[in-house]
Amino acid sequence: MISRLNSNQERVLALAAVVQAASLVHQVASTGKACEEASRTCLASLFVTSPESTEDVFGGDQAVQNLRLGLQTLKSILDQDKSVAAREITRYVLGLTHLEAKLRKRPKMLDAISQQLSHSQRQVDLYDLTHANVLASVAETYSSTLSSFHFRIQVTGNPTYLQQPMNTNRVRSYLLAGIRATTLWRQVGGRKWQLVLFKNSLQRELNALLNQL
Repeated sequence: MISRLNSNQERVLALAAVVQAASLVHQVASTGKACEEASRTCLASLFVTSPESTEDVFGGDQAVQNLRLGLQTLKSILDQDKSVAAREITRYVLGLTHLEAKLRKRPKMLDAISQQLSHSQRQVDLYDLTHANVLASVAETYSSTLSSFHFRIQVTGNPTYLQQPMNTNRVRSYLLAGIRATTLWRQVGGRKWQLVLFKNSLQRELNALLNQL
């Protein structure tokens, strides 16, 4: 892929996308609402099948802007934010990396996800990216594949919001988008140990991207 970013910035951008998906899960679980722009960016990434660069997955020239929520939340986490929200989002991110590692060992499941998303793409063409039918379709893809693993991401929040079918679909859709972003993060060289050993370098590149906002 051809990128306008250096390799470290690509990894930060992809990691920010993972964090953004996790942040949206937390927003829905705790408030019943989610940032519309951030939501569209995550959902749209599921249907980008032949990107020429990391940025193309998240809107091309607008990628940094589109991942504002993820970049800002990642900064808070790296700055050791002790809030409940930061802890929950971090837990979701770690859960996504664990699930993605399992998924990589299941090529047939990867194929099934791809096929089901092709069906969802037809619904996007008919309706809109955030339409209830699209969310239901994407959520079913997550449920019929990744939910079959023994390990599952436990989403916590306000039961009133979490019990609403629409919100359940949104949460599962964001989790699938988070898996897609985690896959990309690994493809551009991202590894969990880098978050510890190269934290200072990570923060420098993150700040460089935030300065573009």
